[in-house]
Amino acid sequence: MAASLAARAQEALLVALRVRTRVDETLHRDDLGDRTKEAIEHVSRPGGIPFILFCLLVAVLATRALLLRIETKRILRDHKLNVNVRPPESHPHAE
Repeated sequence: MAASLAARAQEALLVALRVRTRVDETLHRDDLGDRTKEAIEHVSRPGGIPFILFCLLVAVLATRALLLRIETKRILRDHKLNVNVRPPESHPHAE
């Protein structure tokens, strides 16, 4: 069992090193800026599938945030907690 765990740990380490190497190669490419610009232009072009998917992603994330806020307020109301979140006031410590 120990040998199996050691082999799996070694495989995981090798995969992590391969991923790191590929990420480093990608980030150090000379044409990375140009390719990124082209990808952003492609996504921001209205009417295409990437643009529609991007709009759906934004809509889903906004809906998720709204539902989270509504559910949080419902839970606080059900527990009769009237919590107003304010930043902490600065106060001197007796240290």
